[in-house]
Amino acid sequence: MSVNQPLVAIIMPAYNAEKYIATAIKSVLAQSHNNWQLRIVNDGSRDMTEEIILQFEDPRIIYLNQKNQGVSAARNLALAEMRADFFCFLDADDALPPNSLADRLALFAQDEQLTFVDGRILVQDAQLQETIREVQPSWQGNPLIDLVRLGGQSFFGPSWMIRCQPNQNYQLKMGMTHAEDLLFYIQLAAEGGQYAAVQTPVLRYRQGNASAMTNLKGLEMGYWELLAEVKKLKAVPRVHIRYLKKRILRIMFLSYLRSKQFSALGPVLQRYFKA
Repeated sequence: MSVNQPLVAIIMPAYNAEKYIATAIKSVLAQSHNNWQLRIVNDGSRDMTEEIILQFEDPRIIYLNQKNQGVSAARNLALAEMRADFFCFLDADDALPPNSLADRLALFAQDEQLTFVDGRILVQDAQLQETIREVQPSWQGNPLIDLVRLGGQSFFGPSWMIRCQPNQNYQLKMGMTHAEDLLFYIQLAAEGGQYAAVQTPVLRYRQGNASAMTNLKGLEMGYWELLAEVKKLKAVPRVHIRYLKKRILRIMFLSYLRSKQFSALGPVLQRYFKA
């Protein structure tokens, strides 16, 4: 390994992840780019998550433990003392393709103006064996407006690799039920930076695990908190904030309709026509 290889920090929160976390860790160990540090935060798991993590003896794996405080708190703990050239998130139930780090780093090396590099996401079944669909981001340039408008050209989930900036304090907003990673990316993009994506897979996303559709009230609360935080950003024109509000209301209306939670439709419609 060349000493000139950039160091990539991989941030992995874990809560009751005994069923999947070994696969996630093994996918990091299998990376073709091997100058990485995997920072795993056990967020108060009550199963065998800790025992499984400790079975992996590699000095590049940093194990942290905290009482259960949620995914944002776990990521923040890992980010707080991170020292790296780049970082990315990896959930404990997903996995990285072997060239995930190398391919994104190669694109960074081609363009020093890039701050964010994404790539193709393989949406796979619960066993990570069959690919159900593929998502290829297509945005180029600063991604702020696409993120705020929920355009889908630069955001699927926590699949970005981010170039670490000097003296930057990377922290997510605590207490959000959903959309905390989207808000984090929006806040970073509001400060500037260019986005691009490789055409190769960077994330194997496990579909069919926990779903936002099982907690639509929590999803709605997360969206309204997202909107409140976006309103504070001077870099976002008001027209895009109004569009975001309409998009949230449409998403929630259709979600409640599909789940036959008809009692929630009235309040959503009222807010839509007042937006």
